[in-house]
Amino acid sequence: MEMTIDAAEKSLAPNRFVSEVEEFRATIANPSLSLVEKKRAYGLIVRHAALLDPEDAGFWRAGVALKVALCAWLDFQPILEH
Repeated sequence: MEMTIDAAEKSLAPNRFVSEVEEFRATIANPSLSLVEKKRAYGLIVRHAALLDPEDAGFWRAGVALKVALCAWLDFQPILEH
């Protein structure tokens, strides 16, 4: 997963965030990746969500994508417990 943002960047376009959520979903579905990599990907999604601008016209799409990412992460969790 290649989700990186320059530390100097202060905002993130909603369309870019939505794309990152799609990458995240593919990451947690990939059985060849380690749990550490999957946790890192989730952490990036959460940090990147904080860069979203609520005044941006596409903010609602990013909010829906964040919900999708959280649900995907929670759906992944039971797999860890078995």
